[in-house]
Amino acid sequence: MPVHQYETMLLLDPTKVTADAEAVKQQLHHILERHGAAIQFSREWNYNQKLAYPINKQKKGAFHIIYYTMESSHQTALELDFKLAEGVVLRQMTLNIEPKWQDAILGAARDDHGKEFAVRGMQEEASVTTDPSAIGGEMMGVGLGMEEGHGHGGRRRREPSEKHD
Repeated sequence: MPVHQYETMLLLDPTKVTADAEAVKQQLHHILERHGAAIQFSREWNYNQKLAYPINKQKKGAFHIIYYTMESSHQTALELDFKLAEGVVLRQMTLNIEPKWQDAILGAARDDHGKEFAVRGMQEEASVTTDPSAIGGEMMGVGLGMEEGHGHGGRRRREPSEKHD
């Protein structure tokens, strides 16, 4: 079976993390190791983040990120175990990291602190793609189902003076 590198972002119950963060981290690592994962890096991402909407009656969440390698056939069972993790894991998202990016992503995760490395990466990417000349000199959004000057997904707003038949 092929072995892949994964990145899993976990949204944890903040009350459990506040009570004993190290025990929660050990529980997550135990789940991964039970499925044959080799943990490369694990750390808190943000332990007191306000959520956009309540999840399981929680208005705040604790984010934790883990990088590991594992056989791909075990991933589905691992995700199920995260869902059953005694009310600790509220949500989780796993990404398969392409081999060409493995060293760069792990290096950035180890060197930078908190969520700054992701924000910096997004800002660098945005500065490259927002140049109008990079997309043929056209305005962004034109040709994507949007009329120039209208941000309505291709629909033109009817003016009050127009009659509709």
